[in-house]
Parts: sequence; structure tokens; C-alpha cells
Amino acid sequence: MSSTTEPAPVLGRPAAAADADLPVMDADPALDGLVRVAAAVTGMTRASVITMDTAIMRVMAVHGLRGASWPRKGSIVDVIMDRGPGVQTTEDLTEDPRFARSPWVDGRRGGMRAFGCAPVVVDGVTVAALCVFDSAPHAFTDEERSRLADVATAVASLVRARQQARQLADLAAASQLARAEIARTHEELARSTAFTEALLEVLPVGVVGADPEGRVTLFNAASRAWHGLDADPTVRSEDVPRTFHLTDADGEPLAPEQAPLTFIMASGRLDDCEMGIAVPGRPLRRISSSGAQVRDADGELLGVVIALHDVTEQRALEAALREAALHDPLTGLPNRNLLLDRLDQSLAAAERAQRRMAVLYCDLDGFKPVNDSAGHAAGDEVLVEASRRLAAAIRPGDTVARIGGDEFVVLCPEVGSEQAAQVIADRITAAFEQPLRRSNGAEHAVGISIGVALCGPGDTADTALATSDAAMYRVKATRKR
Repeated sequence: MSSTTEPAPVLGRPAAAADADLPVMDADPALDGLVRVAAAVTGMTRASVITMDTAIMRVMAVHGLRGASWPRKGSIVDVIMDRGPGVQTTEDLTEDPRFARSPWVDGRRGGMRAFGCAPVVVDGVTVAALCVFDSAPHAFTDEERSRLADVATAVASLVRARQQARQLADLAAASQLARAEIARTHEELARSTAFTEALLEVLPVGVVGADPEGRVTLFNAASRAWHGLDADPTVRSEDVPRTFHLTDADGEPLAPEQAPLTFIMASGRLDDCEMGIAVPGRPLRRISSSGAQVRDADGELLGVVIALHDVTEQRALEAALREAALHDPLTGLPNRNLLLDRLDQSLAAAERAQRRMAVLYCDLDGFKPVNDSAGHAAGDEVLVEASRRLAAAIRPGDTVARIGGDEFVVLCPEVGSEQAAQVIADRITAAFEQPLRRSNGAEHAVGISIGVALCGPGDTADTALATSDAAMYRVKATRKR
């Protein structure tokens, strides 16, 4: 992945409208998070989700650039996706004569080169495309394409959930209005009420309704189950409290005035607000809620209706994708991407404080013979054991990352002297004095070479790693003499 100081490109803006950005769709924090994950798992600097079900594409979410509307026919994403189903990638757009003179490719606008996209399919229809791109060529791996497809599936799930939540909120609101309209005829009211209650009871979405005074008049089976009442049909709506184990998205208790029913009564509407339901003895359930006041033709308030959608599994999938993007799958340690992010933050803090910090570049000695003589499975066990010893030897607040093969980096933000850094290096070296033991009892004598670098104002992540790497090779060279 390359770095660049060029201005962030505007995705999807025609040259004739270069100075008049068209509006991007309303921001969605959950969708924005998935777009950032897509960039991370493919090693790209930019990513977006673009609608594909209308003649004019609109940017639903972006990362690393600004977005605007653009005709779909003949666009880069339209042409690339036309190759066939599934994830499509291009290592270098400049090598395709159809794109060589595009302002987004030749540098006049965006300077795109590497490009990948995955269709976002909802109910059999491609409604959008998840795109990732960079200003440098990139050979996409099968794993990167697979992860991009996983993120596209999560995006499709999010889009479908938003559609269902809004449709069900509209359905519940329409039902509430219908019940008020037919109140004049007792028989019709009874039939409508019975049908609506039966419908709402079987929906997999929570629906809550209240009268103009805020008294709960509707609390369907899904809502009762989620609130710890296990869908008990004997629970009367009037016995349901206005706040019930509610938390914010992080699990902190929700202020009474922020409870959805109370909030809508005061402000009129609530859209895609994420909260939690914390029932004692059960895991936190993540809920996205949308609702509105219901008024008659004369504007008189009839009540409030709220639709609740369970997003617990979706958030777990997003967390798993983020974990995979930032951690080494073998050892569970931070990978190069996460190390560089933390190194950038630590260097920025050192710059502000005008102090130094330590970076230790570690390379295992005698690891190659383990792979050669005992096989790669044995080598993997040795790497896992080495990572445990490294993690046990560092201090709280330090970071140990595996950046590839048998190479590790230890980041010590609070160490500002060579003497203090050497103390940590000596402790790590001592941790490898005893042979590394595998699960079958076999032992392997594996040592470690450590290069220590003190970095501070003026250093970058690249220079910090290069300096500590060079120091490590000097240590190895000294031992070979």
C-alpha cells in the first residue's frame, strides 16, 4: 500500500461540475465503519459504498475521499462489475485503454490505479457496490478478495436491516392510524385490532406503541422477549415501564430522557438510534430503534410507535472483521497495520511532549532449522510460544506485534533512554534462554536478536522501523564474528 499527500479525490463528480459538489446520502456510522474495515482488510487507502440500482449513482459511505453523485452507465465501477458476478479487481487501471484517459485515473481528478469492487446484493438485486482503491498498483490476493466479499455481505445485511426497520415502522404507524380511524365502528375495530395484534406478535422485529400521554399500549412478543419477559402473553401493556434495562451503545445506563419513547414524545422522531437492552444474567442485546409520532389529518397527536431491530450478530461480525484486519491470525498479536497505527500515535505524542520513545526490532535466532527439520506446523507452535514469552516480558502499556515470519516489534512509548530500553531488551533476551517447548514435549533452542532504536521528534513510523531493523542486523552481525 502506498502513501500519498495528494488531495482526497472526489468520487463520482463529473468534470463539468467540478466546483459544485452534489450531496452525499445521509451519514450512517455503522456503514462508515464497514467501509473503513473494507479498506483495512484489502490494504487500500480509500473505500466507498455506491448505489447501483438507479441511473445516477450516489455515495452512501466513504473513507479517505469526498463523494458525490455520478451517472452509472460507463462508469469505472459499472464496467468492472460487468465482468461477472462476485468480487472483481484490477491491479492497475492505467493498463486498461478504456480507463487510461479517465480524469479519475490519469491524475487530473483522483489518480486511481488499484481498484476492487464487490456487489451488495439484497433480495437478489444488486443495490450497491463496495469499492476499494489506491493511487498505486496492487495485486489483490485471494484472501483479500474473500474478505472484501465478507464485508460486502455485512453491508448487504445492514442495508436490508435498515429497509426492514423503516418498512415495519411505517407498517406499525399505519396500523396505529387505522385503529384510530375505525374507532366509530366497534365490530370493524375489533377485527382490525385482532389482525394487527396477531401480525405484530409474529414479527421478528420489536414494536412498541404508546398513547398521547406516554402510556404503553403496544408491546409485541419480540419486545417482551428482548426485555427479559420471554414473550409472556399475560403481561399487560399498562404494566410495562417506560424505561426497561436500557443502555447506550456502549452498555452505559441510558438517561430517562433518552429512552426512545420519551425522546420521540419530546422531539417528534428517532432514526436508527443504537442502544442496548441489558437484562440481568443475559448478554447485552444491541438494538437499532426508529420511530415517530403518529398524528391524524388535523395534526392531533394519536401516540408514538417505535420499531426495534436486533443488530447484535451484525455488530459481532463487524468486530470480528476488524479483529481479522488488525491482528495476526496465528499468534493473536497486533499485525503490521495495527503496529503502524499505534506507532504513528506514539510518535505524535512524543512530538508534542518533545521526548523520545523506544522501538525494539526482534528477530528469532535458529528458527529456520525448526521449520526445515520438524515442519511448518512445529514452526507455528514455536512462533506462538515465542509470542507468549515476548508478551510476558514487556510492561503494561507496551505493544508487541508480529510483522511477518519470525520478526516481532516491541513499541515502548514511555521509555526515553537507552539504558531503560536496554533493560527491556535484556529481559526479553532472558525469556529465550530456555528452549521453547511444543505440545508434544519436543524442545527447540531458539534465541532472539534485538535492535534498539530511540525515536522522537522528526521521526516517522517508517524511519523508526528502519532504524531499529538496522540495529537488529548489527547485533546479528556482531554475534557471527
